[in-house]
Amino acid sequence: MQISFLSKAIVTTLSIILASGCVSEYDEKRANMIITALPTEVADCTFLGDLDTPGYTMIGAARFNLKLQAANLNATHLVETHAYSFPMVGRLLGVALSGRAYRCPVGKGPILPNEEANLKYDFPMMMPEYDTGNRIR
Repeated sequence: MQISFLSKAIVTTLSIILASGCVSEYDEKRANMIITALPTEVADCTFLGDLDTPGYTMIGAARFNLKLQAANLNATHLVETHAYSFPMVGRLLGVALSGRAYRCPVGKGPILPNEEANLKYDFPMMMPEYDTGNRIR
């Protein structure tokens, strides 16, 4: 019996959702304390490290993972640097994020997340199909 593409996509999506649900309340609070900022807003802060997420089906899950990584470095702020597509199952594409973690002293850096600092994911969710002439259908 063959499993359809849609079935594979659904199973993959549900697996990711269930796996991402395995976060402690403590880690969730820590990640939610990280403030997303523009590079200019953290100019007077200490750079702690570059971060990368695995591929997720939703940008919110990738953003949460990035913030949790920043929290694990004792960061206070996060600058998102890249949003890129990530192959999942079959033709399904997910999203991955990269960023930079910073620790800002009291009085430096923004005190609220900057929505303009959140990268947008505007890639297609499915890989285009190619025919034998390598033309998109």
